[in-house]
This record gives sequence, C-alpha cells and structure tokens, in this order.
Amino acid sequence: MPSVRAWIIFGVALRAALLLLSAPLELQSDEAQYAWLGLSWERFGFLSDSQRFLWPPAYPFLHKLAFQLFHEDGVMAVRALQVSCSIATGWATAALAQRFVGERAAPIAAALWALHLPLAGYSALGWPDALFLALFLPALLLLHDAVRDSDQRRLILAGLLFGLTALFKELGLAMALLATTWLTVKLYRDPLRTSIPTLLTFALAVALPLAPWAARNLQHYGSPILSGKTLGENVYQGWNAHDHNFDVLPVVRSSEVNPRPDTNSAAFTQVDAGETWERPGGATLLERNHAKLTGGLRWARDNPGDLLRTRVSKAAHMFAPVSFPVRHLALGHFGGHLGRGIAGRTFLVFATVQSILLIVFGAASLMRRTPTHALFWIPTVALLCQPLLVGMSRLRVPLTPFLIIAIAGALINARTFRSRLPETIAGATACALILVDIRPTLWLLRYAWGLEI
Repeated sequence: MPSVRAWIIFGVALRAALLLLSAPLELQSDEAQYAWLGLSWERFGFLSDSQRFLWPPAYPFLHKLAFQLFHEDGVMAVRALQVSCSIATGWATAALAQRFVGERAAPIAAALWALHLPLAGYSALGWPDALFLALFLPALLLLHDAVRDSDQRRLILAGLLFGLTALFKELGLAMALLATTWLTVKLYRDPLRTSIPTLLTFALAVALPLAPWAARNLQHYGSPILSGKTLGENVYQGWNAHDHNFDVLPVVRSSEVNPRPDTNSAAFTQVDAGETWERPGGATLLERNHAKLTGGLRWARDNPGDLLRTRVSKAAHMFAPVSFPVRHLALGHFGGHLGRGIAGRTFLVFATVQSILLIVFGAASLMRRTPTHALFWIPTVALLCQPLLVGMSRLRVPLTPFLIIAIAGALINARTFRSRLPETIAGATACALILVDIRPTLWLLRYAWGLEI
C-alpha cells in the first residue's frame, strides 16, 4: 500500500488535472453569485447581500482578492487555490483516521480521499466546500490533539480555524458550537480545575476571526451576525410544498426538452403543490429572514404529514448517486476535454459508481461503530441531519471524509464483528433512499451520457 504522502500527492495531482481538463468553466447558480459579489466588492469597495440572504464573507473576499491580483483570471485563481488547499484536506482525513481508528486506517483513508472523483471535482467548482473542508478537518484534528496532549497552542489554533470555517459557511458556526459543547463536557470533571481557563481560551480563539464581521453586521443590519443569514431561505426551500431537486432542476431547465420529463421523487413523497407558500418580502434582510422562518414553521405546523414525507425526499436528494460536478457535465459547463469525448463519459461512469459505493458502504460502515471517539460522531450525526432542513447532493461533501474514515475502519476490522444485521439494515436503507430518487437520477445520467461529450 502506498504511503499517505504518496496518496496525497496523487490526490492533489488528480484535482489539478480535473481543473485543467475542465477549463474554461461556465459559472452556474451560486457560483456566479459568489463571483459577482467578489467583483462588485473589488469594483465598488463594499460587500452586498443578495437581498434574499447574507452569505459569510470569506469566499466572496477571496474572489475580490483574486480579481485584484489576477484580473480576468480571478475565478481560475480561486480554483487553483482550492486545489492547493486540498493538501490539508487529504492530510487531515488520513490523520483523523489514524487518531479515530488506527495506524493502518490512515493510508486507506488517504487513498479513498484521493480517488473519490465527486469530492475531487469540487476543487474545480465555485462553491466554498473545498476550502471549508481544508479548514474544518484540520481544526477537528488540532482540537483532538490539543485535548489529548493538553497543548494550549494547538487549542488556540483549533479555535481560530473553527472561527474561519464559519466565515466560509454557516455550517462552520454550528460545528464550532458543537465543538465548544464537547470541550465543555470533556473538561467538566477536570481534576486540575483548569477547565474554565481552557474553555475560555478556545471560545475566545473561535470568536476572534468572527468579531470584525459581527461588528460590521451590527452597524449595517443592527444585529451582530456571526456568520451568515441563510436559514430563512433554506426554510423556504425545504419546509414547503414544492420540491426542488437542485441536482436535476437546472439541467431540465437548460435542456429545453418538451414536454418536460417527470423528474419527481417516488410518488409517496409528493405533496399537494397547492399548499406551497410564496417567498415573503420585507423591508430589511432580517425582516425577510424572519418572515420566511415564520412561513416555514406555519406550514410545518399545518402539514405535519407532508413535512415527514418531504424529509424522505430531501434525504433522497442528499444521498442520490450524483453530484454537482456531474451536473456541470450535464449542463455542458466544462469547456475543456473533460466536457466531451471519452474523458467526459469516463468521469460520469466512475463518479456515479463511486457515489453509490460511498453511500451504501459508508452507511453500513457507520453501523459498525469502529470509530468510537465523540469528535467523529458529533459532526457525523450533525451532517446526517441536514436533510431535516433541505436536501441536495452538495450536502454530502462535508460528510464524505467521515464516511471515508468509517469505511477505512470497517476494512481493517472486517473480522472483529460477528453480527452483520445492523450494517445490512443501514446499507439497505441507503439503497432505498437511492431508489426514492431513481427517476430523476436516471434521467440526469441518461441526459448527460447522450450529450455530444
């Protein structure tokens, strides 16, 4: 088995190759918004919100900086940065596998990370997920080592990284709060009575990167928003009678197929579209956010059965064996060799097969409970709960390293478990979720295959 270092080198090279083979890339949906926010910030000197919500500032800021330094090549420069930072993601995935499972799990986890095309493809796309992982996983690793070794410097660095993750994605703020809660419980019975100074050190380190942004938002919006303000928009998308499959919907719209294909989930998950509530307005961003939260809560209260049915479809969207890189391929947004010919179809086949294997074997491996550490299970369970709000395959990105670690643990401990019933049930459940969304998944894959790629 090659070493962890060899797999990381291979993984970064693969990501660089995907970027070069896909360029030039067209921007899609939020990618264009991030680029526009960065460009307008560079041109006009301030960061605006999108009217519907407020994103955390770090990813638009990177675009602003890239446009300042590289002008029309700014978007490509951000993608190149994402490829470079994937070194940290691969290293941290292997190191967490070593901490949570054992020494033999590290190279297996590094190999799975390096070869997983859907995850690698995000380094070439314009979402903050790749950079989020490059901060979040090292932060988790540093927190683990800091508590194990009573190392204040690592604890401070972990807190700073957790704070930075919240400036890329709101999910980072949730993870920072969960990490703080874990640390509080861990230190509660500290016999040396150093728990309060240690906890305050970590909390202040988390808060330090967030303080300037919170002060800016207090001035602009009258509220010290620590990360972003997107919950209301997500509630509008997720707790509603419409069901938008964001992996398929843009492709259907761009395909101009007439009549439109039926890309709904399984019939038992569908609800009465007449109960859809419209996106409410409001004079300010905070008022609009509050109005959407109120609308979603009202709909959930009045339609509890529909809420439960749509949670199944949201989970199916998250665990469908597709990805945004595959969606880009179907949209024709890869302008290089990856967008046509044998390279495009090879990517499509391998990315789909790898997604299925990750979902099914990852679910089964989790039931083996090989990683027993709380710092593995707290983020894993939190990430598994995302379809309770909204669902799409991109939500699987931060979960992927944890599924990889679980699979690595299952592989090296294959003979230590006698009962296979729990993992069989988990694998069957994952297959059932794939079947719930089989109609839109097959349509997307057939459409992408049928293009002149």
